[in-house]
Amino acid sequence: MVQLQKMALKPKEQLVTRLFLSPKLKQSLNVLSYSTHDLINVVKDLAETNPFVSVKTPKNELQNLDWIGDQGSESLVDHLLSQVRLNSWTGKQKKAVTFLVYNLDQDGYLRADLPVLATQTELLLTDLLKAKKLLQSLEPCGIGGKNLDECLFIQAKQKNKFDETALTLLKNNQLELLAQPELWGESGYSTAELQAALSAIQTLNPTPASEFSSEQTQYLLPDLIYRIEDQRLSVETAQAQIPELVFDEKTFADLKGQSSNEQKEYFLKQKRQYTELKDEIAQRQKTMLRLGKYLGEYQHDFLFSLQKEKIKAIGLKEASQALNLAPSTISRAIKDKYIQCQNKIFSMKILFSRQVVQNISQEKIEAELTKMIVREDAAAPLSDQELVQKFAETGVNLSRRVVTKYRKKLGIANSYARKKT
Repeated sequence: MVQLQKMALKPKEQLVTRLFLSPKLKQSLNVLSYSTHDLINVVKDLAETNPFVSVKTPKNELQNLDWIGDQGSESLVDHLLSQVRLNSWTGKQKKAVTFLVYNLDQDGYLRADLPVLATQTELLLTDLLKAKKLLQSLEPCGIGGKNLDECLFIQAKQKNKFDETALTLLKNNQLELLAQPELWGESGYSTAELQAALSAIQTLNPTPASEFSSEQTQYLLPDLIYRIEDQRLSVETAQAQIPELVFDEKTFADLKGQSSNEQKEYFLKQKRQYTELKDEIAQRQKTMLRLGKYLGEYQHDFLFSLQKEKIKAIGLKEASQALNLAPSTISRAIKDKYIQCQNKIFSMKILFSRQVVQNISQEKIEAELTKMIVREDAAAPLSDQELVQKFAETGVNLSRRVVTKYRKKLGIANSYARKKT
C-alpha cells in the first residue's frame, strides 16, 4: 500500500518589500501628467468648490482665446457662454446658468433632472430652477427644454399670435396626439383646429442646437516655450497661462477663531487642499523646466532648424538617467504636453525619437530615404536592396526589411511601380 503523505498547514515567515505611493505623491504625479489645459480646469474647479480660494487670471496674449473663433464653426456652449457674460445677471446667477449650459446635450436639451444636478454642485435646487428660466431666455430659442414638448413650447411662446390650440397641446405635453389622427375625434378639438395646430408646430425647430458645431473648440496651450535670441536657446515654462491661486487668509483666520472644533477641521481641510495643489503645481513646473533644459541641449540642432532629420534618437530611459528621475515620471511629464518654438506648436513627444540603429533616429532615416528616392534615376529606380547599399555607403547598416518598412510608411511605391519609361 502506498502511504499518503499527510499535508499540514505550518506558519512561515517571509520578508517582502513592497512600494506604496502615498495619496499626496499620487496626487503630485497626477498633476504632473495634466496638460496645461487640464491644469487650468483643475485650478478653476478648486476655486469653485473651496470658499477661501479664488483665482487671479493671468494677463498674457492667450488670455482671451475663448473669444476668438470662426463663427461658422462656433459651438453651442461658446455661443451661450458669450451671452451669459454679456448679461447683467448676478455672479451667482451666471454661475448657475453656466453650470446648466455644460449639462445640455448635443441637441440643446436639458434632460437631466434638476434635483439630481443639485447634488453635484453647491448651488441650491431653487438656484437651478431660476437659472433654467434664464437659460431658456437665451438664443437659440428653445434651448434648455427637458423634452420636445417643452422645447417647442418655449419657441411658441415667443411668437406673436401663435395658434392657441398648439400652445395648449405643447403646454400639456400632448404633442403625440397630433401624430395619431385616429384619436382626434376623442380629443375635444375639431379636425380643422388640430390640422392648424400641426401646421403651426411644423414651423418650429425641434433641435435648436443643430446650427452649431457639436465639438467645442480646443486651443493648444504650450507647456514649454523655447526662444532663440542672438543664436542662443532659452526655455521657460508657460506659467503665465495658469491662473494664480489666491487664499483668503483674513476670512480664514476670522472664521477659524470663532468656530467649533468640527468647523475648524473643515476650514483646515480647505487650506490643505489649497496648499497641496499650489505646491504640486510648483513641483510640476520645476520638473517641466528641468526636462525642458535637458531636451533643449540634447535636441539643440532640431530646435534651431525645425528639420525633423536633425532630431536625435532618445528614449525615456536615457532622459530619466540624465535627470535622475523615474522613466514613469518622464512619461507623465511628456503626456499630452506641447512645446512652442519659433512660433510653431508641436507635441513634446516629437523630441523623443526612437532609435533605429547606431544612434540614428527614425526621422533621420526617413529623411535620408526620401532624399535618395528623389535623386534616383526615374528610368532605373533603386530597389530596396540597392537602398540598403546606399545607406551602407554612408556608414549606416540597415536590413532590407527595415528599408521596406520605412518606404511603405512614407507612402512610397516599390521600384517597379516608380519606374518611368
